[in-house]
Amino acid sequence: MTPGVYLEPVRPEDMASFTLRLQRSFTHAAKEVFPDFGEVIPPQRDIDESLLASGAEALNVMCEGRPVGGAIVTGDPQSKFLDFIFVDTEHQNRHLGSAAWQAIEARYPDAERWTLVTPYHERRNIHFYINKCGFHITEYYNEHHPNPDFPAEEGDDYPGMDGGLFKFEKTE
Repeated sequence: MTPGVYLEPVRPEDMASFTLRLQRSFTHAAKEVFPDFGEVIPPQRDIDESLLASGAEALNVMCEGRPVGGAIVTGDPQSKFLDFIFVDTEHQNRHLGSAAWQAIEARYPDAERWTLVTPYHERRNIHFYINKCGFHITEYYNEHHPNPDFPAEEGDDYPGMDGGLFKFEKTE
């Protein structure tokens, strides 16, 4: 783990700033692939849904006493879902994502299974999850094979969503 990287639960009074940082990071990544995209992602409803899920915990990734990223983890002690993970744009390319993942795994030592989804076009994420974190792609959700846990809603027109999502899993 990168020295000085640790997790801290997001305090209620810091949730608005956490949400803005999460959205800034995701929107920045989308605009790298789709420069004309003008929306903010993920929408507030997706973040709120994660925060209301069973076992939800919003975490700041801290480095040298300052937030540099974050995550929202849901699920039960043995089966966790990584709803969101991000590194603030100004702190990217410093191996903080790998350190954040190591800290998350250490925080949940009883987790036997981790699951997440990411859009097909997020090549950087795909590399990170497979080559750095040890996940495997287990399913490809698309118009012919929809994600049963996340039915399409009106307004779900994130950039690249027409190409589908990969489901990743990691078992201990």
